[in-house]
Amino acid sequence: MSNMTPQPNILGHFSIGVRDCDVSETFYTSVLAPLGLHLVYKSKPGDSPRTLGYGPDEDHELVNVFEYHHEAHAPGVGFHFAFNARSRSAVDEFHATGIENGGKSNGAPGLRKWYGPTYYAAFLIDPDGWRLEAVCQHEVSSS
Repeated sequence: MSNMTPQPNILGHFSIGVRDCDVSETFYTSVLAPLGLHLVYKSKPGDSPRTLGYGPDEDHELVNVFEYHHEAHAPGVGFHFAFNARSRSAVDEFHATGIENGGKSNGAPGLRKWYGPTYYAAFLIDPDGWRLEAVCQHEVSSS
């Protein structure tokens, strides 16, 4: 048995392959901003593969996007990435901006009470088929 204390945020980052970095930059910059993630790394022109990095700051990249053209393939049904949102309005904005920037709705914003009484989520499919969720599990304040 290990004596190591578990880290509170065990996930370091995840990487996805996309067909077109420009399309993905437009999409991910818009959907991740309401969740507090911003473009913190962009490869230099001529670098291969072209790469984007998103995170709350340069020291904490969470999402990496690599351009692999026709070789990029998203997994199918049953796989998705879920992002925690600070508010229900952030979930709403995630969904709306995703559709405005080339994504497809895979579930409009709303309560999913079968997951819990305050589970408010929205689902998108990005332009390459990657499935994403934004979820807020906080009670709505009455003030």
